[in-house]
Amino acid sequence: MTRLKDIYPTATQIGDAPLQDLSQSVLQVLGKKLQSPHAAECARNFLNDVLSDYDNSESAAMACSEAWTWLNSNGFICHHPLHDAQWMTLTRLGRSHYEQDISLKSWIEDRQLPEDMLHASLRPTALRLFRQELFDTAVFEAFKVLEVSIRQASGLGDECLGTKLAARAFHPEDGPLTDKTAEPGERQALMNLMSGAIGSYKNPQSHRHVGLEAPEAREMIIMASHLLGIVDSRKSK
Repeated sequence: MTRLKDIYPTATQIGDAPLQDLSQSVLQVLGKKLQSPHAAECARNFLNDVLSDYDNSESAAMACSEAWTWLNSNGFICHHPLHDAQWMTLTRLGRSHYEQDISLKSWIEDRQLPEDMLHASLRPTALRLFRQELFDTAVFEAFKVLEVSIRQASGLGDECLGTKLAARAFHPEDGPLTDKTAEPGERQALMNLMSGAIGSYKNPQSHRHVGLEAPEAREMIIMASHLLGIVDSRKSK
């Protein structure tokens, strides 16, 4: 497979293809073409081939131009140092994705919410759900993990739930997870933060469909990860 025509037989198909999918296909075509270390391709030649294959379809060429630009701006192709500026080759990132047949979808997902940014306990639950685009459920699971972690670290019983559990565990005077060396105002603020986060981000997801979008869900899950790190730091105190 060395031509887009093998993947998208008609100009309508290539013009309607989602940018992510088309970029993946363009990367495959370029990877096949640019096997030699000295091989390079320029956008003009590439798009001329598209116009030739698709009966001078402007929509097909425009879609491929978008895909070419996306690959360039995201670091999959770059200027070949042995050629003039318009001649491009695969970057190390682009070549590894081509050779290992890694999907751009997985790369985009990882950039949205990188695994190494999250507390380990969130990776098999919240992260998996986030990547399935189940954003409400992902946030609920993240803060449920936080609640369970607070209960386990504090030794409090099942009678304490949600915000009451967090408030009891981090009570500024006698909470089992409070840091007595911190200023009273800071202890109070942390108690408010823990209980407020569970009340704001876990409770609504358990009562109704909130309809979160990816950016909001990402921020909430990162918040849960940060709070889990605080809980971990208090386990031995």
